Amino acid sequence: MAKEENKNKLIAGVLGGMGPLATVDFMSMVTEFCPIEKEEDHVRLVVDQNPHIPSRQIMTPEISTKIASTLSESAVNLENIGANFLVMPCNTAHKFYDLISDAIEIPFLHIVDETVSEISNYFSDKKTVGILATTACLRSEIYQAGLKKNDKDFILPDKENQEECMRIIFSIKDEGDLTGLSQSMEKVAESLIKNGADIIIAGCTEIPLVLKQEDLSVPVISSTKILAIRTIEQANIINIARDYK
Repeated sequence: MAKEENKNKLIAGVLGGMGPLATVDFMSMVTEFCPIEKEEDHVRLVVDQNPHIPSRQIMTPEISTKIASTLSESAVNLENIGANFLVMPCNTAHKFYDLISDAIEIPFLHIVDETVSEISNYFSDKKTVGILATTACLRSEIYQAGLKKNDKDFILPDKENQEECMRIIFSIKDEGDLTGLSQSMEKVAESLIKNGADIIIAGCTEIPLVLKQEDLSVPVISSTKILAIRTIEQANIINIARDYK
């Protein structure tokens, strides 16, 4: 019977490694939030954990071409292995979403679109979104564009707080030591709340490692968690009830 049930489940391909801890956190959430009665109910993941993709923060034409080609090659490999759809737990890399999508024939969940949709569907009363993300992600304006389409205002960190946000993100990426980073990220988020944000997007998959809902007085929307939940829903063809307070 279990084998028959598994035939109806889809395999998720994961473009990972950007960074490694964030990808592991995503995989952990896919396990944590998956409703199960037995082991076989979990989602099957095929993961390319590739930390050798060039930095998404310095996007010269040459580097951008290298990033796009590397991610597209990985996507094709995951499709050939048997993935039925793809996810990529890195917000900034979604600058290359269209190029990657053009290289494959399977669906590709968009972390930014899914996160913005979550806010529109479950937090319609929230009007001003504070965005925590890498500088390159903010420059690409993928979150800003999505929020505008959904009639949401947004606030970005000032220069000093954005620099602190980047310091924290790259401490996680490069050092893997989370000691003392939660308090620092909380201060950056609080600066957005002080300026009028009534909901916060953790729009970099390193951020949920050091910023939790209990740290702030307003809702914190983890792009990692949203992508994990949507991965489960897509793979197991189910709907997962949200537990927002």
